[in-house]
Formats: sequence, structure tokens, C-alpha cells
Amino acid sequence: MFRRLSSSLPRDPEFPADLKALGYFVNADDEIRSIADPSKTFQYRINKNERYNEVNKEAINTCIREIVLERLHHLGLETLRLPIGAPAEKPHVPILVSRNLSEKKRVIVVLGEATQDLGIWAYRVVGGEGKDAISRGSAIEFVKRLRDYASSPDADDAPGVIIANLGQLLWWRGGKRSVTFATWGCLPRKTAVHGPMRIDDVNNRAPQNASLPEHVRYVFEEVVRKKTAKDAQIFVIGLTDGADEALTYLDDNWSAWSSRISALALANPLHLPSEITNRTFAAFLRARARSYLTSNQPQMLEQTDTICPCFSSGEQSYLEGIMPAANKMMLDFFRDVAVEGDAFVNASTEIYRREDDGGDGDGDGNGDGNGDGGVGGNGNDNGVAVNPANAEGAHDRA
Repeated sequence: MFRRLSSSLPRDPEFPADLKALGYFVNADDEIRSIADPSKTFQYRINKNERYNEVNKEAINTCIREIVLERLHHLGLETLRLPIGAPAEKPHVPILVSRNLSEKKRVIVVLGEATQDLGIWAYRVVGGEGKDAISRGSAIEFVKRLRDYASSPDADDAPGVIIANLGQLLWWRGGKRSVTFATWGCLPRKTAVHGPMRIDDVNNRAPQNASLPEHVRYVFEEVVRKKTAKDAQIFVIGLTDGADEALTYLDDNWSAWSSRISALALANPLHLPSEITNRTFAAFLRARARSYLTSNQPQMLEQTDTICPCFSSGEQSYLEGIMPAANKMMLDFFRDVAVEGDAFVNASTEIYRREDDGGDGDGDGNGDGNGDGGVGGNGNDNGVAVNPANAEGAHDRA
């Protein structure tokens, strides 16, 4: 019987979390480009060994996270550790909140995807082509855009924001920080052929934030309820997993929130009407919630078996691209609700079909499901209602 000692096995690859050392820079259009060939964006495949590709991508993503968080802090957001009061070196989940959150009369709560890092909507957008790619693919553009929704150009009453963190629910004791499952898989290993570290459900989780339902509940009950003004209007954006977690929580606790929440904008929710058990909440969804889906359909289709009116987001391929494509539509919707107040009800839409129903969009989605490709191509950018059963990828979950 023969065995190989660990010392004879290939070393686990290491890459510095330094953009320049990795061979990239941020150009004048806010794109990440190759230093050797500025016409190229991030190149995922650098080795036949997939471990090298993944660890290299994680190093780039670490640089991206640092850039995004630094900019968001400069825009007036601060990091809040959950559970509240947790020391920096102890297990916690970081979220982002407006510095003057308690003074805001309108607050937007963003519950993102369970696969994304804090403040990131889509790495494929951040690392892809197009002006302001880093801002569009992260919360930067969204937070900047909030300034446009003040009551006047000189007023300091733009909505506040709470950005929850459904992705980074694992606590890495070695690095003393919260990470996603994707980052966990890229943490240093004994050798390149060893598997990932085992996840301990106690030591690698933060108290009261160990799972998606726990984190969403904590955000609503300990952050929204206790750190916002009692008369503040609350608007909720839920992205895929975040949308479904928000719906589940609010369906169970609607009596406590019905007087505070003004509207919901949901990206690709999977809930069916039969899964909403609270009739009052179901009526609220029909009147003051909207769903945004991946679709290249330029026309309204018959809506069947949906919890609220459905709209094309303008992103035809990737669920993670809905927020970059549709966040302005969501904010316009919230503005209309805030202006009209209690009188607001979703307008009934005329259902029609074109004679050439079912035309193909001309977008070209590039990249793979790992988010290592470029920007997915966009279809139409009109906010038109669609049937989620007919929308491309409507029931796919990345």
C-alpha cells in the first residue's frame, strides 16, 4: 500500500487581493480592464485546473468588494454588525444603513440574493463591459440615484436605505469575517486537492442570523422597527431569494407591519397566490406590489397565477441582472406611492397580444452561470407587464 504525503501534493493556489498585481485596473469609464490589453475585461479561465480559476476570481471579487464598500461609505452609508452590538472579531453579519437613518421619512429596505456579497447585485455586470459597470452592478448607482427622489433639489429628504446581507451568512474564524458559500469554497486549503473546510453550524454562524429566515426576521424586527422613525414610510425591495423570504415573513407577520409598509418591489418572486395565506396581505400585494422578471417580451401578456402585477425588467437572461436594469423603475414606483399616499392602487392594465406574439429579443447574454463572464445582453427596457410563465428564466434560480 502506497500513499502520498501532503508535502508531495500540489500547493493550493494563492493570488493577492490587489487589482494591479492581478493584472487589472479601473479605467475612466469605471470598467475593470486588463493592464496588458485594455480592450479585454476580466478573463476567468487562466488555467486548466478549475481551482486556479475560482481562487483567482475570488481575489478579483475581493478587490471589487473593497472598491464598492469604500464608495458606499463615501455616499453616506455605514456598516452595522448584526446582532447589534457584536464585536468586530466575533461572529456577525454586516449590513449597510444610512448614517442618518432615524431621521428619514422614507426608508427602502433591500433584501438581496443569497448568492451575492454585501452591496453587490451582479459580478458579471461589475466585471463586464459598459460605462459605469462597477456602479451599475453594485449598490453604488442605486444609492446615488436616491438623491433624485428628494422632494426638491435643495432638500435633504432623499430616502434612507437599509441593505441587508442574505449572502454572507458564514463566519470564517480564520479571517474573522462573514463570507458567502462561494468565498468559503475559495478559502485556503491544505493542498490543491483537499476539499473545502467543514462548516460548523454553531461556530461558523452568527447568532440570530444563522439562516435566511433568521436574518430577514432580525433585519425587520431589530433594525427596521427599532432604528427608523415610527412614522417613516417603509418600502421593500426583494431580489429572488430576498423576495421570497420577505413574502414569507410578511405573510406571517402582516398585522405588525401593515401600517408601516407602503409598497413592495420584487425581482422574480416564486410565490404563488395559494402560498399567501393572509388575505389582507394578498390584497395589499395586488394593490401596492410589483414583480420584475427576466423577459425579452415587448408586450403585455395575460397574467395568470401571480401574486401581483408583473413587469419586464429589461434584463432578458440573468436573474442577477434584474436589479441593475430595473432599480429606476422600482424607485419611480415607490415615488408614485409616496406622492399619492393611501390613494395609490396599481392601475389595471389592458391585456393584449400582438399578431406576431412571441418575437425573439436581440440581446446576447455572455458569460456562464458562475458570474465569470461579461455583461448579459439586455432585451427591451420598457416596464411592461408580462406573464412569468412566459418569461425566460422566470423560474430558474441561480
